[in-house]
Amino acid sequence: MAAKKGWIIFFVIFGLFVLMGVAFIFAIRTALQDKPLVKKDTVLKLTLAGLISEHFPRDAVAREFEGANLQLHDILSGLAKAKVDDRVSGALLVIHTPDIGWAKAQEIRRAILDFKSSGKFVTAFMETCDEQAYYLACAADAIYLQPNSFVEFNGFAAETPFLKRMFNKLGMQPQVENIGEYKSAGDILKRESMSDPHREATTALLQDIYDEFVEVVCARRGLQRPAFEALLNRGLYDSEEALAEKLVDELKYESDLEDLLKEKVFGAPTGDSKTRSVNTIAIQRYNKIPAEEVGLAQGSKIALIYGVGAIVSGDGGVDPFFGRNMGSGEISELLETARKNTAVKAVVLRVDSPGGSALASDVIWAAINKVKKEKPVVVSMSDVAASGGYWISMGSDAIVAQPTTITGSIGVVGTVFDLSKTYDKLGINWATVKTNPYADILTDKRPMSNEEWKVFKTQIADVYHTFVKKAADGRGQTWDEIDRVAKGRVWTGKRALEFGLVDTLGGLEAALAIAKKKVNLAADAPTQWVVYPQPKGFVESLMEKIGARVAKMTSLPNEWALIRNLPAETKLALQQLAILNRFWNGEILAIESQVPVVK
Repeated sequence: MAAKKGWIIFFVIFGLFVLMGVAFIFAIRTALQDKPLVKKDTVLKLTLAGLISEHFPRDAVAREFEGANLQLHDILSGLAKAKVDDRVSGALLVIHTPDIGWAKAQEIRRAILDFKSSGKFVTAFMETCDEQAYYLACAADAIYLQPNSFVEFNGFAAETPFLKRMFNKLGMQPQVENIGEYKSAGDILKRESMSDPHREATTALLQDIYDEFVEVVCARRGLQRPAFEALLNRGLYDSEEALAEKLVDELKYESDLEDLLKEKVFGAPTGDSKTRSVNTIAIQRYNKIPAEEVGLAQGSKIALIYGVGAIVSGDGGVDPFFGRNMGSGEISELLETARKNTAVKAVVLRVDSPGGSALASDVIWAAINKVKKEKPVVVSMSDVAASGGYWISMGSDAIVAQPTTITGSIGVVGTVFDLSKTYDKLGINWATVKTNPYADILTDKRPMSNEEWKVFKTQIADVYHTFVKKAADGRGQTWDEIDRVAKGRVWTGKRALEFGLVDTLGGLEAALAIAKKKVNLAADAPTQWVVYPQPKGFVESLMEKIGARVAKMTSLPNEWALIRNLPAETKLALQQLAILNRFWNGEILAIESQVPVVK
C-alpha cells in the first residue's frame, strides 16, 4: 500500500515537472517570437478593420470577449516608432471599414500625417469605400481602390430607437425624469418620436462631422466644395466612376500592390528590383520592438491612464453583449498609483465614455482632484466623453478634445418602471407592508404617488445642480453660463471649445504638450508614457491566455462571432438594454445613452 502511494506521489511530482518544463519551453518560444527582426527597406502594414479599441482590457479573457483586432495605442506608438526607424521605408494602409468613431479617425489620420513628415511614403488600399475609410485614406500619398467594387459617398445619417410603445405593449410604464430638454437618454424611454431639441442637437453633430469630412477631401484632392457635394448627392457609384471623378489614383487589386511597393522602396522598375522582394511587417508585430531600440522611451515620465466604457461603481470589465465598463474603484486606484509614483511628473487621462452612474462619476472626479494637488492632470477625449464622461473630465487642469469628439451632455436622468399592468397581465398580485411612508418609493409594483414623484424629481434636480456647479467651478464660469450650454445637450469638440467646455482641440500629442508645459518641460523635451493599467506579468498573462482559450472553446464561438459582427446600431441597442437595467432601480445616471451612430 505504501509502495502504491509512493508511485502516485512520484507520478504527481513528475507530472508537475513536465508541466513546468512545457511552460518554460513555451515561455522561451514566446520570448523569441515576441521581438521580430526588422530588415532594411521594410514596409509597415497597418490594416484598419473591425473593432479598434481605445486600449485593450487588462484581462485576457475580457480582451477575447471584446473582440478588438487592434488598439489605438498600438497604432499611435507603432507609427511613432516607425517614423524614426531607418529600417522602415514607408507604410501600407489597408482599410476595411473599421469600427471606430470619428475622433479616433482624426487621431489616426494625424498620426499618419506625422509619420509622413519624416519623408517616408504612405500608400492606401481599399476594397470598397465609405466616407470614414476615404477620410483615413486621404492621409496617404496615393489611394488605390479595387476594380469592380463600389463607393458609398452619400452623406451621413443617424438612427435613433424609441421604446415607449414596446414597453406599453408589455404593460410597462417608464416613469422618467430627465433634467434638460436635450437629455435624449430619457426620451428614448418616454417618447414615441424624436423631440425638436433632440433633432436639433443630432443635426448639429452630423453637420460638424460632415464639414470636417468635406473640407479634408476637398483640400486633399483639389476639389471645389460644390462639385464634391454634388457627388455626395448622387449616392452610390462604382470604382470606375470614382476613378473618373479623380477620387482615387488607380484601380488595383491588393495582390498587385507588391510591384507598387517595390517601386516606392527601390525606385523605378529595373531588372534588379523585379528580383527583390519587399519586406512587410504588420503593426501588431512591429509594436513588439521596444521603443528603446529606435531611440524613444527616454526622458521624463508622464502617466497615461485609460478610462474606457460606461461608468459603474467598483471594478470595470467587458460584457460580450453590452461592451466595456469603466469601474470607479479601478480608475481611482490607477490615479492613486500614478500620484504615488514619484517618477511620474504629470497625468494624462484618456476618456472614451458615454457616462453612466452619477455617483461613480463623482468618485472618479474626487480622485482626480486629489491627484491635482500634487501633479497636473490633463484629459484627452476620444470618440465620446459625454455626461458622466464629461463629469470625470471637468475637474482636470485642462481638457483636450478632437473636433469631432462627442462631449458635453451635462444633464442627468432617473427612471423607475411601473410594472403593475405587466403583473396584472400575468395574474400576479402583490401585497406590501412597510414601516415608513417612502419605504417602497422605488417599487415597480405600482405607479408613484404625486408626493413620491416630487421627492424623486427633487433628488434628480439636486444632482443636476451639483453637476452644473462642479462644471462651472472646473471651467472658471458661472452656474448660469454652464447651464445655458448644459441641459443635457451633446456638442462636438469643435463647438465645446467655443463655449469653454474644453481648452483646445487635438489628440494625445496636444494633451502631452500641455502636460509638459505645466511641469516646466521644454516643448521638445523627450518624454515617455507610463501606461495604466500596466501589462500583467508573464505567469499571470500566461494563465490568463490559457483561460481565454478555454473560455473561447467552451463558449459558443458562433454566437460570439454573431455578436461581434452585429451592425453598430444593434450593438448600441444592446448596450442601451444594459443601461435600462440601471434605470430600472431608480439610479440617477449621468449618461448619454443615445450616442448617434454616424454612418
